[in-house]
Amino acid sequence: MTPLWIGVAGIGAVLMLPSCSEQPQKRSPTEQEIHAGDSAVPSGKPGRHLYQCDDDRTLLVDFKDKGLTVELRRDAGASAIVLTAPSQGLQYVGDAISATFSGNEIKVEAARKRPVICRKVTSQ
Repeated sequence: MTPLWIGVAGIGAVLMLPSCSEQPQKRSPTEQEIHAGDSAVPSGKPGRHLYQCDDDRTLLVDFKDKGLTVELRRDAGASAIVLTAPSQGLQYVGDAISATFSGNEIKVEAARKRPVICRKVTSQ
């Protein structure tokens, strides 16, 4: 083999290496990741989302601080319950209350009360 052919073969081998490398597995984003960049939603409120709960009430969830803080309200005029998470993908906690997201659901657990499951209301 001539030095030219050795060089061409070497370049070809190097170019093929990236196509052989394993691609990272894509996972579904967490609720926090989805809402970390929220700047506006159809309601006009930054990061605000409506959920319908199994106790026949609604829950407004406001995502703040790049998804690490949520504010829970039963209606727009109610005082907020503020919960925080140390990092994305973890449970939100506050004074005697916690919230966990799973898909389009949020489970809210408060001391001495039954857990409430709420599903995100989607626009039709």
